[in-house]
Amino acid sequence: MPVQQWTEHSSVFILLSRDGKALENVKTSLQSECPDQLCITKVFDQGIMQRENFECLFDGIVQSSNISLADLEQVVMVHCAGTLGDITKYCKEMTDPKKVRENFDINVVGTILLNSAFLKAFKDVGSKVIINISSLAGIQPFKSWSLYCSGKAAREMFFRTLALEEPDILVLNYAPGPCATDMQKDCREQSADPETKQMFIDALNSGGLLSPQTSIDKLCEVLTSKFESGAHIDFYDEIKQ
Repeated sequence: MPVQQWTEHSSVFILLSRDGKALENVKTSLQSECPDQLCITKVFDQGIMQRENFECLFDGIVQSSNISLADLEQVVMVHCAGTLGDITKYCKEMTDPKKVRENFDINVVGTILLNSAFLKAFKDVGSKVIINISSLAGIQPFKSWSLYCSGKAAREMFFRTLALEEPDILVLNYAPGPCATDMQKDCREQSADPETKQMFIDALNSGGLLSPQTSIDKLCEVLTSKFESGAHIDFYDEIKQ
């Protein structure tokens, strides 16, 4: 994580995850690189569809951490939480309403509610940036990936609409490319469609996977470039300076 690029000035990092252990590991890593920056962690599951789970989330964090909103020059939200959904089935096999609903609760509904809570809590901060971690799958279908593709597409359109409604907010849909993560392993092992599965196997065997560091470096470059708010920008796209 190239945190130095985000910490030229005093910063506050608010990390949310349903995995408390992973949160603490990230916090430890962050503080080792930037010991002077405030890092706040909170166990949070955006798949829990209760209004109170979202409504006072950021207000509570701000109050308990003694953060002064008047001191904030800019706030940045990165929406990177999500799941693959069931990639072991084709469209015609999606028959479990509970699993389908849970997929969209986590990947779409929870994202929308969390975003609204963020904008409400930090409405008085002058500069706001929202980054949705998107995917090629948000604009291109892949066989046996119906839930993942439709969830990414829904998020993409939501944030494009937000950009249209709120011209003072900078919105980016960033597709990070094929990164070497645990998700890639699941894609290679669980995809029902042979062609889709082979595509991910080939990416691994050919050395085509990106390190998360490389992709985030590109994201930082994009954020300092000229782009239309709400745009979908892929790791492999050329940047306009």
